[in-house]
This record gives sequence, C-alpha cells and structure tokens, in this order.
Amino acid sequence: MAKPHCSINFRPPEPQKRPSEDLQGLYRSVSESAIMLISLSHQFVFVANLKSASSSIERALAPFAEFRATRTNWGKHDDLSTISKKFRWIGRYVPPRDFFVFGVIRDPVDFILSLYNFHTRPGFDGFAHSSKGMSFDKFWRDWCSKSWQAKPQHRRFVDKHGKFQISHVIEMSELTKEFPQICSKLDVKATLPKLNVSPELLSRADLSGEHIRQIEERYAEDYAFIKNRPRAF
Repeated sequence: MAKPHCSINFRPPEPQKRPSEDLQGLYRSVSESAIMLISLSHQFVFVANLKSASSSIERALAPFAEFRATRTNWGKHDDLSTISKKFRWIGRYVPPRDFFVFGVIRDPVDFILSLYNFHTRPGFDGFAHSSKGMSFDKFWRDWCSKSWQAKPQHRRFVDKHGKFQISHVIEMSELTKEFPQICSKLDVKATLPKLNVSPELLSRADLSGEHIRQIEERYAEDYAFIKNRPRAF
C-alpha cells in the first residue's frame, strides 16, 4: 500500500542580515554541506555526516522528506541525540521505533584527508578554517584538535535519550551498492548524484606512516564501530 505524502515547509523566517552575517552565511554554505532529513510519510531519518556523500543523499531523498534542515542554526548537522530532543513531538504521530534511521560513515584516514582537501577551496580564503597552504602536519596537529568537524563520527549515530535506534550505517565505500537497497527499504525511487566532491590535493600515499598510525589511534572507536556497524540488510 502506498504511503500518504504530506508537505510541510520547515523554513523559519529569515532575520535581517548585517554585512558580516552575509559573509558568515557564505562560509557556512561552503563549509557545512551535510543536511539532516526527516520523513513522516516514508518514516525515515537521515543523520547527516560530514564529507560522507551526505549532500548527494540529501539531494536524492529530499523530495520524500517533510523536514529538511538547510542551515546550521536550524539543525542541518544535528546528531541523533539532538534530533531526538528537538523532534520529540514526532512520537505523537509515528513511534520513534518505527523510523528507519540511517547515515554514512567513512574510513577515518579518508575522512581527515577529505576535510583537509575540502578546506583548501577558495570559498574558505580568509576564514580560520581554511587549510590552503597549510601542511598536513599542522592541519592534523592544530586544526583537527580544535574543530568540531573532526570529532569521531560514530557519536553522531547514538541517541543518548534512548528514543531512536540507528537502523543502518553505510560504510562509504559500499554506498553505490547499498543506496539502492536503502531506496527499496523506504519504498522510493531515487538516483544518487555526485555532489560536493573535495579537490584531491593529498591522498593516502602522501601521508607518513606515523600520521596514519596517529589517525587510526585517535579514531579507534570509529574503526570498531565500522567493523560492527548496524546493518538492516
């Protein structure tokens, strides 16, 4: 039986911007592209991770979602615990256990490399988060130690309030194979575009063995999560 579809615009009114806010908005739009989605009609929650094809998934599945947070201060990067707290009223319409909750996680070495490469883009020139001209050693030592973007990925998929349960986490290397299965599970037809690709200035081959060792050590819990990631199929 086809599921009913409703349309709800979730766009708070825009406050009048000062010039500095326009620059901040430009930075946010270039920097933070992952977008959280919630669908009542198809009963899914997409928890958006950074640099893990989230822009592509959002573009593909947004037509089926009633809630699409497009700015950071509206919750586009919310982890599952924050989503659970903000949208606790959803339980009046659909029990949280009935939602298919999913996201994408990436090998931490590739994740850190993508953050480095992405932040060399001209759109970051003049901002503190620019990595243009920065050595990877300084990026790893200083940038990754300070930025929220470099936090362990697995934390995004845990609801500390105990309402939502993550259903499936796609390992990014399996995305092409598993996205059609996700669509089948959600009873939607969607094609995955390729968006927001980072320039590849550095690759694994450019990293020292010590850098790789340090990344693997710092993100050991991410690696353990990937090995035993929640799977629906």
